Amino acid sequence: MKLPVLLLVGGCAALQTSAAWSQAPRFLSCEIPAPAGISGTPTAAHDGPRIFRLAPQSFSEWSARDHEFGPNLCDAFACSADARRVEGTITAASVSYSIGLDQTTGGGYWRAKGASNLPRTEGSCSLISDPVQGRRK
Repeated sequence: MKLPVLLLVGGCAALQTSAAWSQAPRFLSCEIPAPAGISGTPTAAHDGPRIFRLAPQSFSEWSARDHEFGPNLCDAFACSADARRVEGTITAASVSYSIGLDQTTGGGYWRAKGASNLPRTEGSCSLISDPVQGRRK
C-alpha cells in the first residue's frame, strides 16, 4: 500500500516563494555518526558522509554501492516545504530522522529525535554538487 505524500506549506504565497526559490534538487552531505551498540561502542555503519537529494516533494539517499539515488522517500514518509525550509523526515515507532535545507541561509542540517542511540542528535550538512553529474564523463 502506498502511503500518501504529506506536503505542508504556509499558504499559497509560501508555495509560490518556494517554487520561485528553486524546484531543482539540492544535494547535501551529512556526517551522521554511527549509533552506539549495546556495549556503547559505535556499530558498523556507513563509511563516510551520507548524501541526500532534497527538493519539494523529493527526498532520497545516495547509494555508494549502486552509484545512484534510491527511491523517493516522500512516497512513504513526511516531506514538507515552505518559503523557508525543505525537509524530509523518516519516522519509525521510537525515532525520527530529519534532513533539511534552510532556504534563507542555504544551510543544511540533520537531526534525530527519540531513541536514536547516536552520540549526537543534530548537525550541519554541506551543500555539494550532484554526485551523478560528477560521475559522467
